[in-house]
Amino acid sequence: MNSSEIKALADGTPVEAFLQCRSKSHRVIATGKGEIFAGDLGDNSGEIKFVAFSGSTINCKDLDDSIELGAVIQVKGMKNTHQGFSQIVVSSRDGGSMRPALPGEYDLSNFVPKTNQDIEAMWGYVTGLLATIKDPSLRSLVESFTADAGFVAKFKLFYGARMFHHSCAGGLLEHTWEMLQYCELSCRIHTSLDKDLVYAGAFLHDVGVLRENVEPLGMTESREGFMLGHVYLSAETVSSKISAIPGFPEATRVKLLNLILSHQEKEKQETDFYPRTPESVAVACADAFGVKVSQYIRVKKDSAGADWRTHRAPIGGVFTE
Repeated sequence: MNSSEIKALADGTPVEAFLQCRSKSHRVIATGKGEIFAGDLGDNSGEIKFVAFSGSTINCKDLDDSIELGAVIQVKGMKNTHQGFSQIVVSSRDGGSMRPALPGEYDLSNFVPKTNQDIEAMWGYVTGLLATIKDPSLRSLVESFTADAGFVAKFKLFYGARMFHHSCAGGLLEHTWEMLQYCELSCRIHTSLDKDLVYAGAFLHDVGVLRENVEPLGMTESREGFMLGHVYLSAETVSSKISAIPGFPEATRVKLLNLILSHQEKEKQETDFYPRTPESVAVACADAFGVKVSQYIRVKKDSAGADWRTHRAPIGGVFTE
């Protein structure tokens, strides 16, 4: 049962559903008698308010501690209307309950936008291009990621970013897939570029996103992501893998790490590193191209049928006709 279906129910109807926690608060009732845990739950169909009351089987502080923003939860309660807004009332006397959902209990596609590209087709292109890398050290490095089933599963499904660009399930793969195509074209035009370094760097430039964000699908910032940012975490992750490869050339290591650390445009850099090689510039340009074009496309799609122009941070005004 989704949030839209719950809103259509008559008041007093029992509700059991899996919904995402969009907002929450825990407080003592104004009279000082009891506590409540309240906020908004949602899915792709919309949002609905909820309120839980402390009782014999419900501890509102424990709920606040155990339910994270962005987490999918199982909620059992009664549909009600309060001040004109539909809500789910969770009360011990009605057998109500709330708890974090377990993996496999719900369909995540009910809660997040998904890439409109084919996941396996994109992954096939990425791995096919990486298979052309001839440098043995870079090939070993890339294969240490592509042969890791856990990494691959996350890489295929994580958001590319929490906001603005590729913020959808499969977004990280889509962003990398786009970048590698731009990089492949750059290497055809500029034949002096080191293709192996460019392809390996484009593939690895955002692997830190898997540490910057947490499940489900990288929609929520992690503590180390907040403190260090995905650029540094990408470089650290790659550096750790390099240290396990005997005889990895030092010159290749520093060029690859510079490429990763300098891949963002200067105005939004998380680090003070700048491109020092043509390969670093090629990857940084591919990143900027993919990020910006995808943002404009998304704004235009989201604004279909609206006014002929709109404004969206951080890119500004967009002509939508």
